[in-house]
Amino acid sequence: MPSVPRAPALTQTRWLALLAAFALLLPALPTWPAAPAAAEVTDEQLAEGGVLRDSQDYRVAPGLDLTTFSRLEEGGWKEGSVLTADLTESTLSVDVTDDGTVTGRSPLTDVMHTGERGDRAVAAVNGTFFDINHSDAPLRTSMSSAGVRMGTSEAMPALTLADGKAAIQALSASGELTTADGAVHELEGINNPSLPEDGIGVYTPAWGDYTLDRPVGAPEAMSEEIALATVVDGTVTEVTEVQGSAGDPAIPEDGQVLLGREDGADMVADLEVGDEVDIEIGPDQDVDLGIAGSHQILEGGEVPDMGEDSLVTTSHPRTAVGVSRDGSELFVLVLDGRSTASTGMTLPELGQILENMGAHNAVNLDGGGSSALAARTAGSESEAIWNSPSDGVVREVPNALVFYSDAPAEELADVQTSLALEGEDAVFPGLQRSLEATGLAADLSPVMADGAFTAEGAVELEQSDQAGAAVRGTGPGGGAVTYTAAGHEARQELRVLGEPVGLQASERSLNLPDAETSRTVALTGYDADGRRARIETADVEATVSDGFEVTDDGLGSWSVRATGEAATGTLTLRAAGLSTTVPLTHGTEEQQVLDFSDLSAFSDDAARATGSFEAAEGPAGEDGEPTPGVRMTYDFTTSSATRGYYLVADEPVTVDGSTQALTMDVLSDGSGAWPRLQVRDGEGTVTNLDGENLDGEGWQSVRFTVPEGLPQPLTVERLRIMETRPEAQYTGDITVANLRATTTPQAELPEEPGIHDAALLANGDVSDRAQRIAVMSDAQFVAASPDSDAVEGARRTLREIREASPDLLVINGDLVDEASPEDFALAQRILEEEWTSDIPYVYVPGNHEVMGGDIANFEEAFGPTSTAQDLGATKVITMNSAPGTLAGDGLGQLEMLEEQLGAVAESDALTGAVVFFHHPTDDPLPSESSQLSDQREARAIEEQLAEFRRTTGKSVALVNAHAGVFHGAAVEGVTTLVNGNSGKSPAGTPATGGFTGWTMLGIDPASGVVGRNPATQDRVDWLAAETRPWVDSLVVGGRDQLAVGEVGEVSATLTQDGREVPVAWPVTAQWGGTGVHIATGGAGDEQPDRRDVVRVDPRTGEMTGLRRGAATVTVTVNGETARMTVKVAGEGR
Repeated sequence: MPSVPRAPALTQTRWLALLAAFALLLPALPTWPAAPAAAEVTDEQLAEGGVLRDSQDYRVAPGLDLTTFSRLEEGGWKEGSVLTADLTESTLSVDVTDDGTVTGRSPLTDVMHTGERGDRAVAAVNGTFFDINHSDAPLRTSMSSAGVRMGTSEAMPALTLADGKAAIQALSASGELTTADGAVHELEGINNPSLPEDGIGVYTPAWGDYTLDRPVGAPEAMSEEIALATVVDGTVTEVTEVQGSAGDPAIPEDGQVLLGREDGADMVADLEVGDEVDIEIGPDQDVDLGIAGSHQILEGGEVPDMGEDSLVTTSHPRTAVGVSRDGSELFVLVLDGRSTASTGMTLPELGQILENMGAHNAVNLDGGGSSALAARTAGSESEAIWNSPSDGVVREVPNALVFYSDAPAEELADVQTSLALEGEDAVFPGLQRSLEATGLAADLSPVMADGAFTAEGAVELEQSDQAGAAVRGTGPGGGAVTYTAAGHEARQELRVLGEPVGLQASERSLNLPDAETSRTVALTGYDADGRRARIETADVEATVSDGFEVTDDGLGSWSVRATGEAATGTLTLRAAGLSTTVPLTHGTEEQQVLDFSDLSAFSDDAARATGSFEAAEGPAGEDGEPTPGVRMTYDFTTSSATRGYYLVADEPVTVDGSTQALTMDVLSDGSGAWPRLQVRDGEGTVTNLDGENLDGEGWQSVRFTVPEGLPQPLTVERLRIMETRPEAQYTGDITVANLRATTTPQAELPEEPGIHDAALLANGDVSDRAQRIAVMSDAQFVAASPDSDAVEGARRTLREIREASPDLLVINGDLVDEASPEDFALAQRILEEEWTSDIPYVYVPGNHEVMGGDIANFEEAFGPTSTAQDLGATKVITMNSAPGTLAGDGLGQLEMLEEQLGAVAESDALTGAVVFFHHPTDDPLPSESSQLSDQREARAIEEQLAEFRRTTGKSVALVNAHAGVFHGAAVEGVTTLVNGNSGKSPAGTPATGGFTGWTMLGIDPASGVVGRNPATQDRVDWLAAETRPWVDSLVVGGRDQLAVGEVGEVSATLTQDGREVPVAWPVTAQWGGTGVHIATGGAGDEQPDRRDVVRVDPRTGEMTGLRRGAATVTVTVNGETARMTVKVAGEGR
């Protein structure tokens, strides 16, 4: 949604839907009676056809509310804004308005304020279809309260109002011309920009200055027979002969012009100056105003058959008006479209959503780039555009449906509070949150108020005046700030989080290309449960290195610019005893990466494909000569699994500086192949940078964006041309040239400590938990290699899990590689041979379960792709993210997630839920290449789970895989775990969780009900996880001799498949031994026993001598144990 002026939203949330129902009820105004409630639209109604819903409600004026909403539907995301109007409210009125002429166009906000009542306008939407690119006159009958502005003889569905009641009915505006001899002639409307053949139209001064040639067919097919007559007070004052042009209008202020074509021209030309004529023209319905559209999209509560016209069946941005059964309420909907944020709707879909909202009849108005909604919400000085017009800007329109409020605008009638940083209702202990207060007149416009603030609960008042206040959090919990003025009161609820444990800047790095450019940064903190809040500038110390300048806005952001005196620097932000540093760079440069003129520097490789490469010419360079290129031809018809043909740099090229993006010229064949660049980052991890698919033909520039935070410098290793679509079978032929990198100077970035979530144990185990769930994933074996390392890895993992005897095994995707029936048959055989029927398992599909075949292959072998079961008091929910998104195969499983979470919320027996799907919502690696492809969906899922935990007081966790590393985090109080690879080699370094193994979850259902304000330990008490790396060998080492009080180092390392992995988070170990005290660092950390010789802190790797003697330190990882003896000398016993 676009940003809009700050105004408090009347938000309520339901954990089930991530939103409140469209609560369009206005609260009572203490000194001005509230208007009757507008139509209430329930979440259950919105749930029909949509999931992951979100909405906000705003007051606009008495009887008029605004709701903005979004939801995910089968066709993609939808975003809309709806005005709900109660026509029984005496101070609320509506009219059809233009900018003063029929043929004029103006921005919606200008049209909204046109006319004598423009200063009382509070909201507007665009009107009807119009003669775009020509006269701009409306094409459908448009009638304001002052009369018909434009009318046609063709009756079209319209919104009409009569005596305060709204209706949807056919509307036209035509009439009759009676001449002196009594002859009667039909008139084809008033100010009609498109007269039918042989017709006569009436034109008034409202037409404007646009040529009258347009109504008679210009410029495409102007009639050759045209005549005009001017009429003033019923008398003909001027007549033309039949001629070939109408020309510019010359319409007297007190007169009319009759315009005829063909037979109509002959009739008009027969008039004589001085003739008395009678012109009667008007609407065919007895209404006060009306505006016609294209289709009636809702009739009597049912969506009618509207045919198969593209206007009906294609998704577009839309504007429509619905009317309640009794005509007392309007539902004015603007639906965004033509973007990934909102795809638009067909007309049947539009009618259905209006029916869901409570409309009984509805009409479609002009849509596309015209769709726009403007509203001045309560307390705002002026209106804002509340939707995202598809043109990128608000289109000028000829008319609009405008709402006016005549409620008093001078005296204080109510007050409201709002957050100075919009939406930031959380704060940390000791830090501040700023609020603003506004007085409201009866029409909800802002007025002065002389009031005071008070604070209660977990916040205290820091400072305040009549217009605003700052409060500080005093400790975790809930608080509230109340503003009172002249007997009116408004209240703002606040959440106080736990102590912050980390800071995150809104930008991981900043490049300032020149001294004139500035960039903006905001700062967010997070606590140990991953709950986040913006930190205001008053609580932050911001410093920059020489060569850069920083200023703050006094609220929540900083502006940084370069002086040009240094190429690199840093911005450091400090708050609450924490700090974070943002690297700064000044200037960019472009450099060539690969030399395509020397083919001897390249070789090729392929996966399930064949191909070859040869020298070719690229596009012309600056000197006009062709640049060197490489032609790549390949055959992608040999498999339906993922195929690839690779151009390999025999000597990989390291790019100097910090790479922001790489670009390459490609002569595309339009096959839709997927170009990727394989690079090795600054920490040695191999990753891929993705380009856009090659859908069009001819030369095009392909951009490979580098994710922020990817360790630099980058080394380019190979160009990969990929095909992941099983049905895409073709031979490809492309040419590549000019691989270039856009770089900045490389800035040194201080290493910042990572956050190790407590739910993923570094030391300890879950053996005493009432429920244990084992998780494995990402073996990726193929039936063609039944004795491969991947198969052996899967078998090894299954044997280890079987020996651990969990209550349930979840195979969280990518067990197989190519998704063939043979792959799944091998998977079944391995499970039959390595697993036991005593322990149930659930197989969750990942992307490789569809990589080379249809999901039906999986279903035939292993059953449903999404499941739900009760494991004692814990609900276990598994979902299918194989398409890369949870909505890829429809909304069914997202609806199932809502239903299952609802069942947990309502159950007296269930205390928590664990949700499994393959793709993480947030890839823990900097490449961010392994997360859900729809990150909006990912954020909505995270919020759905967080809202469930907040509102039900029950526990929930999310478990994913796919990233190739083990990881644990908390997101808004929800434990989020990523299982690494269980057969395939890891994708990250050991320090980032890159090892092979599996995960054991331990759940205590008795600890699942944590209440509304749980501590971190409450979350861990319900669910903790231990990673179980494969261990080929394990050693522990350190100082084997210490003095009493001396501190030495101790560490352990495991070996698997030839790689060494430090025994440190996220590797789980059990440290112990004889004469050893293990420090946990938690609140329950016990004092050493007087017989303990050493204290070992696994978190820091420190070992401290406590008393004379010998101790045996042990460390166990996945059942394997290593020992070392430590002797302590010196005083003490």
